Amino acid sequence: MLNAGEIFERIDVTKYSLKKLVLVPLLILLLALAVLGYSQFSTGSPVKLSMDFTGGTVVKVQTAEEEHALKAIFADFPLKSVRDFSEPSGATGKMLIFGPMSKAEKERLNETLYEHFGDAYEIPRDISGVVGKRYLEQAITAVLVAFLMMAIVVLFVFKTPVPSFAVVLSAFSDIVIATACMNIVGMELSLGTIAALLMLIGYSVDSDILLTTKILRGRGELNEKVRSAMKTGLTMTATTIAAVFAMFFVASVLPLASSFPPIPMLRDISAVLLFGLFADLMNTWMLNAGILRWYVAWKERKSAERLVKKAKKPTTFVTDARKKMTRRERKAAGTSTKTKSRKHNAGAGSGGARGGKKRK
Repeated sequence: MLNAGEIFERIDVTKYSLKKLVLVPLLILLLALAVLGYSQFSTGSPVKLSMDFTGGTVVKVQTAEEEHALKAIFADFPLKSVRDFSEPSGATGKMLIFGPMSKAEKERLNETLYEHFGDAYEIPRDISGVVGKRYLEQAITAVLVAFLMMAIVVLFVFKTPVPSFAVVLSAFSDIVIATACMNIVGMELSLGTIAALLMLIGYSVDSDILLTTKILRGRGELNEKVRSAMKTGLTMTATTIAAVFAMFFVASVLPLASSFPPIPMLRDISAVLLFGLFADLMNTWMLNAGILRWYVAWKERKSAERLVKKAKKPTTFVTDARKKMTRRERKAAGTSTKTKSRKHNAGAGSGGARGGKKRK
């Protein structure tokens, strides 16, 4: 059984080159963008939209029939999904979610429901597509504003573009990878999953800020600072993953083995958070750590080059002192020359006068 120290030693990212650390997360990010792009071109949306955003009709049917049987009954209708439901009154059954339908299709739906289930169903409930479109616009605006405000706060805190860019890139990659995973497993974008993406921005930035602060403002050797931040960050993320997995287990796995009713919204929120948190482990300790190690090494190299240039070039105050000393020396030399020439002239004049007297 490995202890915590041996586990950290095996996953020590400082053993690997910067190219490998950065290249793997970037390739996965490009793959996730390709998945979303393919969905956009094929379906008109990067991820499948739920009835919250597209509108549609919801019907609750008290039946024990399986999903495939219900899909066969309603094959002529835009049936999008079938979910289990359980009410406090004890009623259980299936929740049928249909896409947008015309008035004639809704009348045929009522006839089909009565034909197969009699009175054991609720009156279909409609959600307007116009309201759903407005919800979608507001949800996208909320995510973009939250992401923009996060980027501004990060830039204000660190005041340097490269570390701030690394934090924002990691958070962006977490959201993109989580959304691509939703697309792969067939999850829909709903109000619950939008809330999960907003929470994911905070979770992902948390570990990135821890790493960036430790490297830029901490003391000690670079690799030691990375290892120290990694121990704290992995402990934090592992704790969060354990709590989110417990929520996912209660909302989706536990109802399969008990009479506990499923909770679809909690299941969707926890699943999106798990996708993002596992992506954050890669993006923080590979992508962000690799960029920060490169940045610190580049900064130290530039600082060393400046010191070398400064050592070769005379300092300014020494040059100025030499210039001042040269001027003084010149001035002193000029004054001394003038004084000597005056004394010499005076001596020559007096000598000539004495010589004239002697001649007389």
